[in-house]
Amino acid sequence: MRVLISDPIDDEGVKILSDAGFTVDNQPGIDKTRLASIINQYDALIVRGRTKVDANLIRNSRLKIVGRAGVGLDNIDLQAAKEKGVTVLNTPSAPTTSVAELTVGLMLCLLRKIPFADRSMKEGRWVKNQLMGEELQSKKIGIIGRAGRIGNEVSRILTVGFQAEVLGYDVIRPRGVPGLSYEITDSIDDLLQRCDIVTIHVPYSPQTHYLLNEARLRMMRMGSYLVNTSRGDIVEGPALLRLLKDGRIRGAGLDVFHLEPPVDEWEKELVNLPNGTTVVTCHIGAETRQAQKRASIEIAERIKTEATRFQGTG
Repeated sequence: MRVLISDPIDDEGVKILSDAGFTVDNQPGIDKTRLASIINQYDALIVRGRTKVDANLIRNSRLKIVGRAGVGLDNIDLQAAKEKGVTVLNTPSAPTTSVAELTVGLMLCLLRKIPFADRSMKEGRWVKNQLMGEELQSKKIGIIGRAGRIGNEVSRILTVGFQAEVLGYDVIRPRGVPGLSYEITDSIDDLLQRCDIVTIHVPYSPQTHYLLNEARLRMMRMGSYLVNTSRGDIVEGPALLRLLKDGRIRGAGLDVFHLEPPVDEWEKELVNLPNGTTVVTCHIGAETRQAQKRASIEIAERIKTEATRFQGTG
């Protein structure tokens, strides 16, 4: 089994594959043209979010496995993989803690205007009279995607650590937080109308594109906050910008965007809204050493298991 790694993963995963007897070609950062020219030499490909595994790449390969060291699979053409019989693997549990902690961090930054305060101080301005904030404790927080690993962990942190009131919505019934009560709303619309802060934890798909469109964003409480660490186009970005500018939504914490990095003028304006209205990070939800190590180990182990299955049938 020959494995190509096209994006950086922790060395531990590389070692697991090598020790298992696979031939591992570690080329993090390989460009699209070079990747296309050599892909037919490999049985498995490991990517993160940078590499786009499109239909042409899959069809012109001998790949049996594509592994994503991460959760989202929107950079892999799943239909083409299915048609070619390529198994697609990911590491859904690896970034759970990291994304959940960033989510709560963005909430605190919005409520206490921490980035605005920091920037003002470094510019020599003492703007204490502009920095009246709010406590996270006692806030009513809505989690869209409450049943998933990240949604569940955000709920645990908020309820255990901050005594916040958590409402959840999901298409499946979520797990409870042991020892704590929780409430599930009947619809997204109901959740939006009842919460002070709304955070999104669902995968991107055609069904979740603009899941929070302008009509739904307008259902949010006046002066509420939105946090998105999932995917940019789950929220209708231009509509969010309008509602932030007119004050209907007080603030947004965003780790994900329509295009990354943002290039559209409306999105640049969204990023640069003044006085802490938006707190923005460059898709760093899983960018911790711990999450990357877990993802590397998990994808390597999953490929080992899947390769054994192929050997057993071939």
